[in-house]
Amino acid sequence: MRRFSYERICLFVSVVLLIYIGWSIISPSKRSHQDEPDSLQQLAYIRALNTSSPILQNTQLCSFDKIDLLIVIISSGQRFLERQSIRETWRSMTDSFGVHSKHLFVMGYFPFDNLFKDLTNEAAHEQDILFLTVDEELITLKELHAYRWLERYCPNVPFIFKTEDDLFINTLLLHELIRELKTNPNDRNNRYLYNTRIDSFFVDETARNATQYLYGLAYMPGKPERNGTTSPFYVTYQEYPHELYPRYCSGFGYLMNAATKRALTTEGFKDKNPFRFSDIFMTGIIPDRLNFVCEIMPFIIHQGTMEQCMGFVKNNSVENPPPSTTPLLVCSTGRHLGNNAFSDYYRMWTALKLLYANRLKPKTQ
Repeated sequence: MRRFSYERICLFVSVVLLIYIGWSIISPSKRSHQDEPDSLQQLAYIRALNTSSPILQNTQLCSFDKIDLLIVIISSGQRFLERQSIRETWRSMTDSFGVHSKHLFVMGYFPFDNLFKDLTNEAAHEQDILFLTVDEELITLKELHAYRWLERYCPNVPFIFKTEDDLFINTLLLHELIRELKTNPNDRNNRYLYNTRIDSFFVDETARNATQYLYGLAYMPGKPERNGTTSPFYVTYQEYPHELYPRYCSGFGYLMNAATKRALTTEGFKDKNPFRFSDIFMTGIIPDRLNFVCEIMPFIIHQGTMEQCMGFVKNNSVENPPPSTTPLLVCSTGRHLGNNAFSDYYRMWTALKLLYANRLKPKTQ
C-alpha cells in the first residue's frame, strides 16, 4: 500500500514537472513581447547615444520652407491615435492667413513598448517625429532637448508654440495672431484681433530685447503639494525647497519667440536634475531666474470639457464678434481625462471650419 502511494506521489510530481517545463519552453515568447526590450529599438538607442543624436528625427523639417510658426507637441510612443487625430484635424491646415506653420511630435525612450517598427514607419511617412534618447518619464528634459534640437535644425523659425497631444489647438486663431505679429510690428498701439487687445505682444518684443516673450494661461504663485504622498503632484522639500512656486503658465499651451526659447533652454540645461513638472520649470522657475514672468495670453485656454469648448465656438462669430466675446485658443479633449474620445478632435475641427468658412474662402479678384 505504501509502495502504491509512493508511486502515485512520484507520478504526480513528474506530471507537475512536465507541465512546468512545457510552460517554461512556451512562455518566454509570450513574456518577451511584453516584458523584454525591443532588440531593434535597443540597438537604435545605443547607436543614438554613441552619436549624441535622437533615435528618430527629420533634420530637414525646416530646410525648404520659410516657417513662421513651429508647434512643439509633447507625445509618447503609444499615442499614435492622438497624433493621427491631430494630423487630420487642427494640423491639417498648415497655410492660412498668410502664415506657414509646421509641427513636431516629441517623444522619449521607453524600452518595453515594442513599438519601434511602427514608430520608424510613422516617422518615415509623416516626417514629423522627434524620438529622443531621453527617458519617456522625464517630461522636462524631453522639452529641453526638443528646444535644443530646434536650435540646430530650425534656428530661423521666429515663433514656437508648445502644447500636448491630448489637447485641441485653434490653429486658425494662432495663425491670425502670428499674421498680426508679422504685420507692421512697429505699430504697437491700439492693436486688436477681433475684440481682444494684443498691444502687449508688440511692446514686449521690442521693449525687452526679445528674450522675455512668453504667453500662456498664467497661474499666480501657489504652494506645492506637501501632504498627499500618494498624489502625483506631491513634491518633497528636496525636490523644491521653496514655500511657493513662482508664477507660471499651464502646460496646455504657451507661445514664445526664438530668442526666449533660446534663453530658457540655455538656463534650463544648467540644472542637472530639472524640476519634473515641465510647465512650472520652463515657464516659472527659469523665467524667475531670468527676471521675467509668463504673461497672460488674452485668448481662452480652457481646461474644462469639450462640450463647453463647443459652446464657446458655436456662440462666437469671426465676422461680427460680440463685444464681450474672447476667442478660444486651446481646449482639453476627452483624451486628457483618459476617455476614449478621439471624436473630440474631429467634432471641434468641423465646428471651427464652419465658423471660419467665409474667412478661409479664396479672395476673388
